[in-house]
Amino acid sequence: MSRLLQAIARRPIALDAGMGTRLIALGLDPRHDDPSLWNVDRPAGVAGVHARDARAGAVALLTNTFGANRSWLSRFDRADDLAKINRAAVELARGAAGESGFVLGDIGPTAADGIGAAREQAEILMEAGVDGLVLETFPLEAAIADLRELASIPGRPPLIASLWAWPEPIEAAARRLVDAGADVIGSNCRPALPEMLEEVRRLASAVPVPLLVKPGIDPDDPEGSSTPSTFASAVRKLVGYNVRMIGGCCGTTEAHVEAVAGAIAALDSHPIDSTRQGPAT
Repeated sequence: MSRLLQAIARRPIALDAGMGTRLIALGLDPRHDDPSLWNVDRPAGVAGVHARDARAGAVALLTNTFGANRSWLSRFDRADDLAKINRAAVELARGAAGESGFVLGDIGPTAADGIGAAREQAEILMEAGVDGLVLETFPLEAAIADLRELASIPGRPPLIASLWAWPEPIEAAARRLVDAGADVIGSNCRPALPEMLEEVRRLASAVPVPLLVKPGIDPDDPEGSSTPSTFASAVRKLVGYNVRMIGGCCGTTEAHVEAVAGAIAALDSHPIDSTRQGPAT
């Protein structure tokens, strides 16, 4: 078993928060630029965001590579910089996470637009030393196709599939992802936290693998279901549904990470009942 899977089997871990929205706050204009380009064009900005999350308690950081595949980078005439951008991203994340933390290579759904683009990016990220690969914000069928491709890579690290929206029936979709090679599955960005709780309840009833959640800010309720304290208050229930990796997506900040990390630490004083609310394994 990999070091990452061993760690989340022992206890849940805090992930990072939204990268792109915080780079926008630093001056990124998404109409003419892409977050992944900052890995080489403005690396101090990316490093600063990673450092804020690590200081807040994030144990695992996703690389700033959501759009760093050949298909997407070609829109900016930067496809030739594919390897340089991905390697720089891993170095920046590792610098903040340290050797005891984890770096997860982030692959966004635009990689599914080009034949072999996800595998090409994954192999660069693996060579650079990531501890896991995340297919983030994917639709189901694209995730299944790319999981099968990545699962065949010799020596590959754990594979994580995080969907933008779960089709019905959720339980059948979860089993298909696991059958395709996913070691961890979950949801990110949408839906907001309350709906995500219901999703993971159903996922835990369907498959025995660890789960991940990274909710985004609910634009219709930014001061209600999306506050750091709301994230923290959900941790106990999430862990009861076998969620082992908890972070934030678009609009979240290191304040959400700190709240989640604190709530996870509090579990040591008041542990979850050993009979979790998922399927028998």
